[in-house]
Amino acid sequence: MDHGVGPTSEKPVASITTNDAIINAYCAIRESFPSALPGRCGQRCILVLGCDLARGFEMATANDNKVAGAVLIAGGSGGVGEAICLEFARRGTPIAFTYHRNRSKADSLEKKLSAEGGAAAAYQLDLTDADATNAVLDAAAARFGAVHSVIYAAGPAFEMAYVSKLTPKTWADVFAVDVNGCFNLFSAALQVFRRQKGGNLVALSTCALRRPPKADVLSAAPKAAIDMLTRTIAKEEGRNGIRANTVELGFIAAGMAARHIEHVWSPELVEGIKKDTPLRRFGRGEDIAKAVAFLCSDDASFITGQALAVDGGFSL
Repeated sequence: MDHGVGPTSEKPVASITTNDAIINAYCAIRESFPSALPGRCGQRCILVLGCDLARGFEMATANDNKVAGAVLIAGGSGGVGEAICLEFARRGTPIAFTYHRNRSKADSLEKKLSAEGGAAAAYQLDLTDADATNAVLDAAAARFGAVHSVIYAAGPAFEMAYVSKLTPKTWADVFAVDVNGCFNLFSAALQVFRRQKGGNLVALSTCALRRPPKADVLSAAPKAAIDMLTRTIAKEEGRNGIRANTVELGFIAAGMAARHIEHVWSPELVEGIKKDTPLRRFGRGEDIAKAVAFLCSDDASFITGQALAVDGGFSL
């Protein structure tokens, strides 16, 4: 397991300049039409056409050349976090991920990511420690050359309870870990992104913000704060090339929710949730992972400050 900064085997993303493309386009046209448009005028026309083709080539390949470096997933060793790590690894993206205490799970995930052929580094991190969080972001950026996306997939474990049953300490502890942890992560990421002149933030949230739950305010209330944090960053930092979005999870059969589905909730409750979900099933970790990967991609380059519900229609 790698906990520090070291040389990376990742090679810089190769790019083709506009001049290279113009020359290639010019030669291709001359080979295809050797007798067409002779003379200086014809050469000028070919050069203009070559420039047009080159610009089109440059625009078409800009997405391939623009994003380099790694993605960092906070809480990568969790159920949904692991799915996100694996999704990016399959796309050839270097992975940095954090874990809190479960080192054996982190070791196992690191091996899985390496088996996918990608570079990976795991960092033990308590997100409530702002200095440690800054150090991890700096270490990942140094190791991989850049960090183009940071995902908040962490959060505390807690039991579902009615508001009347919650203690002030439980309420404060959950907010301290979830809200403050996300703030520390995003604050550290912004420093890295500003130096890089761009980056993507994604926070995992909950569809309970659209459909208030019973006995689950410890999930919904902190995520409401995180949602506002994310949207505010989107508004403030867009001018710096930084995008920020959230993915609102429905009932996902991974991580903490999987434990409730399999061991805590009654079969009647499980079937009732499925019936309340238009797509009539629980989500998978992969469903969330693909949504996150989309929001971090150039296909979403004009999307910021948005909440994407991946809930099978449960919030309708």
